[in-house]
Amino acid sequence: MRALIAIFVLSGTLFSGAVALAQDTPTGDEATTAQETPSEERAAQFVGVTGPEAESVPGGPLLLGAYAIVWILLFLFLMRMRGLQRQTAEELERLSAEIRAAEGG
Repeated sequence: MRALIAIFVLSGTLFSGAVALAQDTPTGDEATTAQETPSEERAAQFVGVTGPEAESVPGGPLLLGAYAIVWILLFLFLMRMRGLQRQTAEELERLSAEIRAAEGG
């Protein structure tokens, strides 16, 4: 069970890291302008202000993903508790049988 949870956490971490790295890689234009100094870059181009930047990460899929992860973890937790309860009931039954055998014999 711990291995399964570790796999989920590790894959989520690797996936999010890969997405972050993919967003940070420079394109061909950015790679050529990286050799210029900041003052040369400002002098060579004009970028007008068009208003506030739009959010680049959509919120809907992230929200659904978060809910899915929470439900999966809740389901795994409940399955683990069910297994532990079953083991406890079996152990209690075994101990009760041993007590009855010790008292009767």
